Amino acid sequence: MTRYRISYYAHHFGTGHLRHAQKVAASDLFDLQVASTGPRNNTLLKGPLEYVELTPDVGSTGPETEVGPDYFLHYVPTGGLIQERFAELNRAWKEFNPDVVMVDVSVEVALFARLSGYRVAFRRMPGNRNDTAHQMAYSLADTIFGYFPVGLDEPEHLEKFGHKSHYLSVAEPADHASPVDPDVAQRTGKQRVVVQTSLASAISLEHVARAAAASPEWDWDVVGSVEEGVTPLPSNLRLHGVLSDPLTIMRSATVIISSAGHNAVVAAASCHRPVLLVPEERPYAEQLAFAAALHIRAGIDMIETWASALNWPQTLERAAHSDPHALARTLFVQPSDFNQGLLDLLQATAAGKNPSITF
Repeated sequence: MTRYRISYYAHHFGTGHLRHAQKVAASDLFDLQVASTGPRNNTLLKGPLEYVELTPDVGSTGPETEVGPDYFLHYVPTGGLIQERFAELNRAWKEFNPDVVMVDVSVEVALFARLSGYRVAFRRMPGNRNDTAHQMAYSLADTIFGYFPVGLDEPEHLEKFGHKSHYLSVAEPADHASPVDPDVAQRTGKQRVVVQTSLASAISLEHVARAAAASPEWDWDVVGSVEEGVTPLPSNLRLHGVLSDPLTIMRSATVIISSAGHNAVVAAASCHRPVLLVPEERPYAEQLAFAAALHIRAGIDMIETWASALNWPQTLERAAHSDPHALARTLFVQPSDFNQGLLDLLQATAAGKNPSITF
């Protein structure tokens, strides 16, 4: 079996892209290089891989130049930082000599890799990606890969690019059962809501406090960050902040309310509890599109925004009676199937014909 050499570009926003790189590393099927901004995060990136620390593309006060309305690309600063960043990336590729460059995710890096003569696998993410820049990246890539099942993608994308799109889904996490937090378990004995936010949260504390106050028969726990304010907290609401192991509390929930970021949804799915998705605002309506696809095609409960006027007791009761395994059943595949999907993706990319550009 061919052992491919993979260079994985991981965007530096949040931790999700690095977590995906680690899943590729954990397969132990490839010689792996990971390139991202800043020093290696040894908590997220483990094992024998080569790490490339790229120069940030912005200074302490922002981009070196104003970014104009360049509709064919998303982000095109000029100056020494971006010049050095791409020079570092090109040197790293030349020394490592990858069979495939996996781009997670940057239109500009995908274009640079193609112009540098490398085979490109470009990540497909949810949201409205019909802009010129995304469509160009999909066209120039040898293959496209998504960390979700094909049933959640848009028919328009499948019609145009389905012939080279690979859907890896999510490798089912190992079952590391955690004990319920005793402090949580010994509270009032009411039904429990656990709210999980994204790392860069756009959830207002005022909205969460209002929802908790409207459902006094439920205990509310929030794991993750919120946009804090001066809103007084009702007695049934506790803020735990960002935790190293939020699953301990999440597994105790009657209902998990989660943002619709990829890794947040996966964490919620791994708890096998009823889930209510509330997307946070993101570019390209990424979370809203993902939540809507899961709602329409997998029956996962959702509301569009925390600002919605709701009957919270009724909403929570309806969610509590939903299938606690539906999200896991939709997203997860066996690790062996995930690994085979990776192999199929890399084989198709490395052997692919130069793509034609389609708009």
